Amino acid sequence: MKANTDVSEHLADEVARLDKQRAAAQAEAERAAQRLEELGSRREALAPGPLTTAADEGGHARPLAALVAALDEEAATVSRTRTLAQDAVRGIEQLIVNAQVRQREEEKRLARERFEALCTERYTLDGEAEEAIAGLAEVLERLEKLHAEQVRAASDAGDPSAAQHDPSGTVEPWLARRLRRWLADGSLERYDAPLAELDHLARKPGADDED
Repeated sequence: MKANTDVSEHLADEVARLDKQRAAAQAEAERAAQRLEELGSRREALAPGPLTTAADEGGHARPLAALVAALDEEAATVSRTRTLAQDAVRGIEQLIVNAQVRQREEEKRLARERFEALCTERYTLDGEAEEAIAGLAEVLERLEKLHAEQVRAASDAGDPSAAQHDPSGTVEPWLARRLRRWLADGSLERYDAPLAELDHLARKPGADDED
């Protein structure tokens, strides 16, 4: 599981790295666009006109033409830089999308593995529940046998009233109360007491001595 987590973390780091590269390329494209605006404004201010033609006779137009050419050359260079930066942004964005897709798929795969592990853990818990129920059922069966012996003993002693206290009449609502989260609710508050206290035929060891 640790190796799988490392893969997911690596993909997250890759997305973060690409995002920084995209931000840098975007900033470069924006700087180039701003520089192109500046150059365009300067070029427009130096655009040839009637005054330039007249000045040409005095020999002043050539330096101006050279400056305009230099501005045009720089503008062309900056324009290529902007184009390259914009292309880089688009390329990096595609890489980010691809990395994010891989990251999501890896996260899904890890979630599926986690789900399968939880299913295995749940199977184990279900087995524990079965063991607990089996143990409880065994105790209740012993209780039934003990009740039958008590009824016979009470009958032999001339007291038939013990037969009226069938443990099933107490055990059923007692179980329902204890397991109310998983069973339909009812007015079973009185069964919150321990089963030994609810069972009329049960006696705490030494209780007669306390009396």
